[in-house]
Amino acid sequence: MKKISTINLTRLHTEEDFGFQKLVIAEISKLPTSDSGEPDDGGSPGTVSLLSEGSSPALDNAVGDFQEKFEAFDGALKDSASVPSATVASQADDARDSSWRGAKNYLDAMGAHPDADLAATAKELEKLFDKYGDPTQLSQVEESGIIHNLLQDIEAYPAEKRTAAGFDPWSADMAAKEEAFLEAVKARNEEEGARVTGIVKATRLESDAAYRQLVDTVNALVTLNGDAPYLSFITSVNALIDRQKAILKARQTKADKKKEEDSTEAAKGK
Repeated sequence: MKKISTINLTRLHTEEDFGFQKLVIAEISKLPTSDSGEPDDGGSPGTVSLLSEGSSPALDNAVGDFQEKFEAFDGALKDSASVPSATVASQADDARDSSWRGAKNYLDAMGAHPDADLAATAKELEKLFDKYGDPTQLSQVEESGIIHNLLQDIEAYPAEKRTAAGFDPWSADMAAKEEAFLEAVKARNEEEGARVTGIVKATRLESDAAYRQLVDTVNALVTLNGDAPYLSFITSVNALIDRQKAILKARQTKADKKKEEDSTEAAKGK
């Protein structure tokens, strides 16, 4: 008999957990709850019929509780994003994205400069950008780490060559935009403080627990009734779980590789 696989929701980022649960919510209509039944022989809508074989009060309660707890989780996230400082931080993030792209585009263009020395300098600087890849599609924390490292590399590059290529204003702008973003995040964190660490965390934990209760209920009903009434839901949710586990595995592999590279660099520096 097929059952719903397990997944450790605590390993997911808050936004990932929310997105995963939202997709599970979208699949709930596939479950044989009482509301999914059709009237039989004069019954009223909602009367359980053969079309809702496998339904039970326990399943109805688990579904209803999960939907309710998820809505509270959703509301808490929306509230946390509505404070004024969150908007400022988002705008600051957009500004540093634009600054990174502008600097990268400038180097792209300078790579074709008629002065061979300036073109070579631009290409060398652009390699520093290529070393880290495009950070603007990453999480805000990951992007800050990359920009910090990139700015350090740029600072270590020969100043006279950097100045001659006219890149100083671009690197200065990137540094200023990153600093503005960090200040905005600091203000956002202070303003959101209790909301992020309190309400969002609490509603997430409750929604996580309700999800697990739903999974336990469905799996228990499979043991009692067989998997046929729940197979469509189980198959869809397991596909979501497999995809999320693949993301987690890739992230761990990346983290392990980064740790190994850092250890190698540290060993070389001794």
